[in-house]
Amino acid sequence: MARPTLSVIILNWNGRAYLEGCLNALAAQEPPPDRVVLVDNDSTDGSAAYVRERYPWVVVRETGGNLGCAA
Repeated sequence: MARPTLSVIILNWNGRAYLEGCLNALAAQEPPPDRVVLVDNDSTDGSAAYVRERYPWVVVRETGGNLGCAA
């Protein structure tokens, strides 16, 4: 039986201080996730740029506003 596909979605708003630990932990998983998506809710702390630069395997989606968890 084939391994199921695993995607991880991280909702972020000004959480740059937590992203290194979170993303490094995901990368260390065996097997690692097939896809990691960071949904950034208009952070002002450089989160999206930081992830794009340091973690090119993460798909970054910027919402353009702080839409909260439910949106």
